[in-house]
Amino acid sequence: MPAVPKTKTSQTVWIATWDHKHGVDLSVHNTEEGAAKQCAAWARGALEEWATPEELEYYNNLTDDDLISHWGEISGETEFFEVRRNLLHGPEVWDEVWEKTIKKDKK
Repeated sequence: MPAVPKTKTSQTVWIATWDHKHGVDLSVHNTEEGAAKQCAAWARGALEEWATPEELEYYNNLTDDDLISHWGEISGETEFFEVRRNLLHGPEVWDEVWEKTIKKDKK
């Protein structure tokens, strides 16, 4: 079982994920907006692979949010984007881990 800190820092990070046939791409951001923009950039970069020229013109005119919400239909439900909120733990929290999860060196 991994060590789990008893208390969490207040620093929030946002993780953008792109799940596709070659694996999962991750990108960590300090704002939700930044993570969402990363997903939109990935989608716009892959549009030419998925869309016909007519579809490409239509999808290029969508907002980032609309493009992401249409991505399932564009990719045939084989690719997915997600933005997740996570807490970033600093080294100070490891002094407060559950007992028996980390043994400190005795010097």
